[in-house]
Amino acid sequence: MTAADKPKLAASATAVEGGAGAATPQADLAARSAHGEPQPRRGELIDWVLVALVTLFTAWIAVLGIAYLPLYVGPVPLPISALLGVGAMILAPRACYGLTGSMLAAAAPVVSWFGVSVWLVLSRNALINLPVTVYQGQWRVMLLLGLGSLAAAATVGLILGDRLRDRITAERSPAGA
Repeated sequence: MTAADKPKLAASATAVEGGAGAATPQADLAARSAHGEPQPRRGELIDWVLVALVTLFTAWIAVLGIAYLPLYVGPVPLPISALLGVGAMILAPRACYGLTGSMLAAAAPVVSWFGVSVWLVLSRNALINLPVTVYQGQWRVMLLLGLGSLAAAATVGLILGDRLRDRITAERSPAGA
């Protein structure tokens, strides 16, 4: 749907609802897609509050991921917390984009997770007075940052692809239909 189609669609919806200036509750749902189902309202204040909460949650997941990274089961290192970052980077950008329809909202959890993870990796640990860094051969840190970044890049790329597909579909559809 293009910007030129929105006034036509709203005018036809008010005509169906009872003429010009109809103030019925159904008039609020006048914006409908090509298939007739109502378009959800996106980008309201509560949606942005939820995006902020999801962003804080992904920062907390980064803290947990780094904290449980040196987990061992017997003599075997088990960096299971790397999967937390992967899960967060797959689900959080999709949820934020679904709430607002904004790429800025979709990128906020990614920036939050990556920023907190890198900051924690590069900061000094008060217990051992050494940073847990990638250059010291910490393959678990490379696994955490690599898999999380790969999942984030794939998810944001898929969101961009979905946006582009929707834009192309809207441009190709006939204006009268």
